[in-house]
Amino acid sequence: MVGRGAQVEGSLVTTGSLWIAGRIKGEISVEGQVTVAPDSEVEADIKAGSINLAGRVNGNLIAPGSVELPAQSQVKGDVRAKSVSVHGAVEGNVVAEQKVELGPAARLQGDVTCTALVIAEGAVFQGRSIMAKAASS
Repeated sequence: MVGRGAQVEGSLVTTGSLWIAGRIKGEISVEGQVTVAPDSEVEADIKAGSINLAGRVNGNLIAPGSVELPAQSQVKGDVRAKSVSVHGAVEGNVVAEQKVELGPAARLQGDVTCTALVIAEGAVFQGRSIMAKAASS
């Protein structure tokens, strides 16, 4: 846990899960889930089993599981996961082995590679959609 008001610079590595409510600059590698609370700021690539990000991240997100980006999330970087649900803002490419879902408040500027793409009414998508049997790495 990185609590509200805490600032970390460097690499964070754990076999468990990580909850972030402060600021991190560096690299994050977690076998479990990473949860980034609203008002948090992360300048790091995040590699985790799954990611739920409600804050701001400047870096790439990589997960063999799911990546959930609620309405208040902001990502500047690429997202690579089994499935991706975007309800916030992403500036970068999204690659999913399975489905990418863009909710009604989603704003995605970048290309999407996946096997299924769902775009809700109201979502903004600027980029290319590449449909594939299996997303390329």
